[in-house]
Amino acid sequence: MALALLRLLAEDGEVSPARAAKHLGLGASELNRLLVALGDDPRFDGLDLVERIAVPHRDGTRECLRLTARGRALCAEASQRDAS
Repeated sequence: MALALLRLLAEDGEVSPARAAKHLGLGASELNRLLVALGDDPRFDGLDLVERIAVPHRDGTRECLRLTARGRALCAEASQRDAS
């Protein structure tokens, strides 16, 4: 699931948690556990590959997920390896 989420974010950029969960076939709690493992919160020793951001929306702001710089570098490296 982690690789599928990273691939989704690499392809689509910013994705809402609801869309990511639906795409991966996960419940909200399963996605949250995955985000803790892949996240950037130092309290949880995450891998710093995915971050939660606030994005302006017509009703205020909404939360989205996107790759961190470290996550983008990892995905770019994997893409180059796959192309070889």
